[in-house]
Amino acid sequence: MLELRLDLIRESPEKLFSGIPKNVETIVTCRAGVYKNQERIELLQAAMKLGATYVDLELETPPGEMEGLTSTAAKERTRIIVSYHNFKRTADREDLESLMIACYEKGGEIAKIATKVNAPEDIRNLLSLYDFPGKKVILGMGPLGRITRVVAPYLGAEFTFASTTEAGETAPGQLSVKQLKDLYKVIDNS
Repeated sequence: MLELRLDLIRESPEKLFSGIPKNVETIVTCRAGVYKNQERIELLQAAMKLGATYVDLELETPPGEMEGLTSTAAKERTRIIVSYHNFKRTADREDLESLMIACYEKGGEIAKIATKVNAPEDIRNLLSLYDFPGKKVILGMGPLGRITRVVAPYLGAEFTFASTTEAGETAPGQLSVKQLKDLYKVIDNS
């Protein structure tokens, strides 16, 4: 699986998808801040029309934009991830559960929660979300959050995220594909 961060890559979806084999699943993401809202929407819609497997939409996406994007996703059979990110802290368990439910209510087939881990309690709060029904990806950011990325598939996550290289992380604390594979070899062969 490959995540295409359109806001970081800054290439057209047409150019990107022309080089991706058809058997590789893709997540298309375009975080706010780089493009104007309308440009961002158009990029995401173009990527869905080109065959993106998933589109990652922020929980904070305004209703009008969300409706347009989810409509395109339905037409193109693109699965919807609704995500929540907090780069400063992790909320308590009750608030995290409410955020996860809000991701589903906004149209997410998969809820993605990614928050900064500042203490061991944050890890427990994040991982406790796997006790609830629904498809999800729960990730902790920062050095303490790395364990959540490693154990996510063992707890029922749809997938986890890794960078192509150690220097290529797109979120604080993200491990590389090689690091994850090495850890999984140790875990699976114990």
